[in-house]
Amino acid sequence: MVGLAESILGAPEEKLSENTTRQLSLIINSGKRLDYLINDLLDLAVIRKDNLQLQMESVTLFPLVQNVLQLLEPLIQGRSLNFKNLVPPDLAPVLADPGRLRQVLMNLVGNAIKYSETGEIVVSALRRRRDIEIAVKDQGIGLITPKGSFDKLFSRFYQERASADGSGVGLAICKKIVNAHGGKIWVESGGKGKGTTFRFTLPVASDGQKGPDATPSNPEVVA
Repeated sequence: MVGLAESILGAPEEKLSENTTRQLSLIINSGKRLDYLINDLLDLAVIRKDNLQLQMESVTLFPLVQNVLQLLEPLIQGRSLNFKNLVPPDLAPVLADPGRLRQVLMNLVGNAIKYSETGEIVVSALRRRRDIEIAVKDQGIGLITPKGSFDKLFSRFYQERASADGSGVGLAICKKIVNAHGGKIWVESGGKGKGTTFRFTLPVASDGQKGPDATPSNPEVVA
């Protein structure tokens, strides 16, 4: 489906109207998001077996974040909601599996969209010695889970609100992926109506550095 839509959209001989182009782009983006959701569900088996494999390389954050926001753009159409990519273009690259990092960002930004109707969703990053700290901040409805129980958010099938849509596995997978990179993930919120910020760390990449395809056996979450 995605391939067919992309071939029509990219055919130089096709003269498409603006509306048709927009609809084809929506099909492509929706198909790619569905692919990520299916991968999340398949990753549940990986989480249970604790054998997540990573293909590590040096990754520049700004263009990867921009790609994620473009894929998720259709989800905020019709809302007074905007994306901002505040990752410095010249920030040091991270040592990461680009596909898995994209999966983390898709989940975190998608989660922010789910609980936001207005305001901004901001992705930012800064260097802290040997790590890069990445943040996804929204101005949405905030958390109702007590601060001392924030670690529950990263449990499989936990949903903060009974009416929430989704599989309830996205944050658990984010935790697994971040910990597999040797990083930490945590959440901050001022409470109901005060927005939410998810933060996670990844190691800074050295020139030509590649890491092992391994997963820590007992990853921990910082909350």
